[in-house]
Parts: sequence; C-alpha cells; structure tokens
Amino acid sequence: MYKIAICEDDKDYIDYIKEIILKTNIIDENSLLFYEFYSGEQLCLSLNFDYDLVILDMQMEEMDGYETAMKMRTMGHYFLLVFCSGVVQPFPLSFKANPFRYLLKEYTEEEMVSEMTEIVNEMKNRKRAPFIICQSKAKEKIRVYPESVVYVSKFKECSIVHVIGTLAESYPNGSLRSSMKLNDIHKIFDEDCGFVRAHNSYIINMSYIVSIDSHYVRLTTGEYLSFSRARANEFKEVFARFAAAKY
Repeated sequence: MYKIAICEDDKDYIDYIKEIILKTNIIDENSLLFYEFYSGEQLCLSLNFDYDLVILDMQMEEMDGYETAMKMRTMGHYFLLVFCSGVVQPFPLSFKANPFRYLLKEYTEEEMVSEMTEIVNEMKNRKRAPFIICQSKAKEKIRVYPESVVYVSKFKECSIVHVIGTLAESYPNGSLRSSMKLNDIHKIFDEDCGFVRAHNSYIINMSYIVSIDSHYVRLTTGEYLSFSRARANEFKEVFARFAAAKY
C-alpha cells in the first residue's frame, strides 16, 4: 500500500489532487491510502503514520508548509515531499526541506497530470528501496534507509541501529531500536547495500569505514569496531569488492 498525506486548507483542492493522482494510472486505486489534513499542526500530530508521499500547501495559517515540512524532517521522517501553492514561488530556504517538486495551482490539468506522473513514479521507485522500521524511545515508528546507518548491533532479541546525519541529530545517542534480529536485518541491508558482517554482534556500512588494521575498523564517527578472527577473511574479501566497485 502507498500512504499519501495531503495537507491543504481547501477540501475541494484536496479532492482535485486525489483525482489528478488517479488520472496518472500508475498505481491501482486499491493500493492507495489517502490521508487528509487541513493544517500543518494537524499533520504533525499524525507522525506515527509512515507516509510515502506528503503534499503540502505552502500557505496555511499558524504553521505554513515549509515550517511543517521542516518539523517532520527534523524528526527523521523519510517521505517524498511536494510543495504546492497558488501564489508563493520557491524561495532558497524552502529547498532545505528537500522537496521533490513545487506545484503551482495555476497549472492546467494537463500540466498537473504530467507533473504528478513524475511524482508518483518517484514514489513508486522509492518504495522499492530497501529499508527497515525502527522505533524511538517515544515508540515513534521511523523508516530507515541504508545510507542513514553506520552500523547495526545485536541487542538481546532485537537490534540497535546506529544512525548518522539528520536521524542522529534528532534522536538521543544517535541510535534507534529495531524489533528485527540482526540476521534478518542483514538480509535487507546486505552486501548490495554496502553492508558487511564483521562480527557476530554487528554489521557495518562499508561507506563509513575510514581505515582497517589487523583487528579493528575505524569509522567516520570516530568509533572503532573489532572484526572477529573467524570472519576476517570474509570481511576483507567483501570490503575489497566494495572498494573496487566504488573507486
């Protein structure tokens, strides 16, 4: 299922956006879940939902589209963002929210369908990208992608996901918890995603390895992790393949 949030204070325009999405004929209507919000505050209170696409009106009372998007971004929520407006043109600050498109309400229906076709295709492509679901201490569910993960460590019957970037800034100690076991996470975050099993207790994103010595790897975060003697040869072979493909 694809979860699409539309935040707009005009109910008629929400219905129009839904109609345009359906006219792209890319995803079956039965696979689409629409969530309607009439203010930025209302949308931000719904952050337990894991949206694939968020369409935000730039002009809303109290909290405008940019403020709403930035609040959601700083909480680590990953979604495809589209701004729309009838008056406001893109401004430099708005791009900090990382929008994929900026729709103008003056577009003709043909132009809207054309733009929305690219948006829905992008949403579909991102949905196929590997990810895991994690939780913060507040039990908030967060979709986490490989590029945000430095390493994943085993913890009892679950796993601790050590993150970087916006996620690390948004959550204490730069770590989140996943209910998945480490072996199951490694099936998703595998060698194709740039991960290697260096130890029975953790997997490492090779993109964040700075150096390797006889027993340890040094990460961009300044941390040192040991790799087990039993996995040393496999680890070095996988890292050699990764380095050769990257450089």
